[in-house]
Amino acid sequence: QLSAAEIQGRRQAVDFFGFLRESVPGFEQAYLLEIAPQIGVRETRRILGDYQLSEDDVLQCASFDDTIGVNGWMVEEHVAGSVALRWQDIPNCRGYNHLPWRMLLVRDMDNLLVAGRCASMTHGGQSAARVSGGCFVMGQAAGTAAAMAAHAGVAPRALDVRALQARLRTDGAWLGDGTD
Repeated sequence: QLSAAEIQGRRQAVDFFGFLRESVPGFEQAYLLEIAPQIGVRETRRILGDYQLSEDDVLQCASFDDTIGVNGWMVEEHVAGSVALRWQDIPNCRGYNHLPWRMLLVRDMDNLLVAGRCASMTHGGQSAARVSGGCFVMGQAAGTAAAMAAHAGVAPRALDVRALQARLRTDGAWLGDGTD
């Protein structure tokens, strides 16, 4: 299946690029330099962490005391070539959910952090938090935590989450918890 998908993906990339050259001003002299050698897979394996971000967390604009930042993307369902998008249906909803520190902490392992598509999320939670914004938040928090843990000589799990949050704020992160 992946081989067929790679062939189709390359064909679509060439066709779309042709459309751009013919139809979009400024693309007339553009050329396609390279196509990725392998197809990207939207969802693969995820780690089980101390907390799993869920679809309900996204749809209910969940708040967490251990927030490392926010996710403002909707739940996506990709089925049979179609995409269904679901957003919070809550009056006066703030439009984002917190991403908790615990979703980066691998269950039963003290010295390992995960960020991005492999972080601890359910299928529905991952459909919202796997996009660039959520991955930026998780990556900054994981990198900051790793540096703080190394400097302190402790495992990331032993970090004081308030100290991590303070450092993230100092570095310009918006945690969405009303203290920024």
